[in-house]
Amino acid sequence: MAMEVKFPEEDLGVIIEKIKNALGGRELSKMVSFDHVGNEMVVTISKFGTSTLTFSTLKTSTGSHLTLDKEKIALAHRALKSEVTAKIVKVIEQAGGTVTT
Repeated sequence: MAMEVKFPEEDLGVIIEKIKNALGGRELSKMVSFDHVGNEMVVTISKFGTSTLTFSTLKTSTGSHLTLDKEKIALAHRALKSEVTAKIVKVIEQAGGTVTT
C-alpha cells in the first residue's frame, strides 16, 4: 500500500510551509526538501545521491489527501529508506498531517 498523507488544509503551498516550519533546523533539513510542483508535493533527499518521492494531491471535503505516486530511490539510500521515511513521517505529523502506509 502506498503512503498516504492527510491534512485539514486544502492549499498545498500552506501544507508545505507547515512541513518546512516543522522541519526547522533539524539535521534532516540539510538533506530533505519539500517542494510544490504543479499539483504535487515532491520530497527530495540529497545526500550521497538523490531520491525523490512524488505525492499527488486531491482536495476533499476534509482538506487534502496526498498519495505517494512515484518513488525514485538512489542506490545509496536503499539501506536507510525505512529510517529516513520514519523521520519524514514524524515531521509531517508534527506539521498536523496524518500518515498511513
